[in-house]
Amino acid sequence: MVIQSEKIVALFVCIGFHFEKLLYLFEQLKDFTDFIYFTSHLNNMRAVMQRLYEKMEERIREIQSASFPLLKETSQCINVCQEVLQELRKMVEKNPLKDSKEEIEFFKEMKPKFYSQFIYYVKVFHIEINRPAASDKVQIAYLESHLSRIKHFFDNNLDFYQYYRSGATHFDEVYFIRGQEDVRLLPDDLTLSIDHSFSTTQSYKVSKLFAYELLRIYLNTAISSIQLTDPPEPKNIEKKLQWTGAKVSLIELIYSLQTTGVINNGTADIKLLTNFFERTFQVDLGNVYNVFQEMRIRKKNRTSFLDQLKERLIQRMDEADEGY
Repeated sequence: MVIQSEKIVALFVCIGFHFEKLLYLFEQLKDFTDFIYFTSHLNNMRAVMQRLYEKMEERIREIQSASFPLLKETSQCINVCQEVLQELRKMVEKNPLKDSKEEIEFFKEMKPKFYSQFIYYVKVFHIEINRPAASDKVQIAYLESHLSRIKHFFDNNLDFYQYYRSGATHFDEVYFIRGQEDVRLLPDDLTLSIDHSFSTTQSYKVSKLFAYELLRIYLNTAISSIQLTDPPEPKNIEKKLQWTGAKVSLIELIYSLQTTGVINNGTADIKLLTNFFERTFQVDLGNVYNVFQEMRIRKKNRTSFLDQLKERLIQRMDEADEGY
């Protein structure tokens, strides 16, 4: 009986050793891309791809903080987007989408987030490399011509834009499942040459909608930077103020103030307001245009900070009323 007990103890010791070794191997695997592929269906697919998207954003922020010339910066951002898109494709090839629900979610919501960034930086690169070295008037006319093309695109795709923004789903199986291509749905000639094994025509269109919304902001800012000069540094600030909330909250406030036109009769653009708030509150807000894009595509609480401001102010008023 004693001998059997010793054998059982030895067996458990052996199992414990191998279990700890297995855990160690899994910890090592976390540093490799293949580990993401291996776990992509064990974890929530959305969470895995969100980590990949955040990784792309971080690399782009590093490039933008390096103060490269604009064309070099944009070119490097394009390279990052291409690398991440290839990584995304490998992920899906190694872990095929399980059913139509997962495929619709991927091509309707996930892939456009990545691909829209690629389209955006490619467009910026081509706009800037062809931008005329001429008078302010000529440059503004050039930039406005690109704004007209964007408006034309949105006008031509208004029905689909409303379908997507409204959260409708009744055409999703036609729009966002591979193999359902209809020539009548092709948004432009470019989609004739896209890889239909990793895209759908309307998934490409969603990406283009996102990219063009960003590009419209970029062009308007470029025009305003020509028309307006930077504001002077604030003077006689007796006490330094520092923003201690989330950066996204301040960006939400900046966009709200600019949209309502309450500063300089609406002539102050996002760039001017961002520079002012960054200096006043000693904070680096980074690429506010990308942050706004993330805010805009939120499914819920698109104005969470403004909602919080309203709620807290009403609460303070109510508490003050109770004091009387």
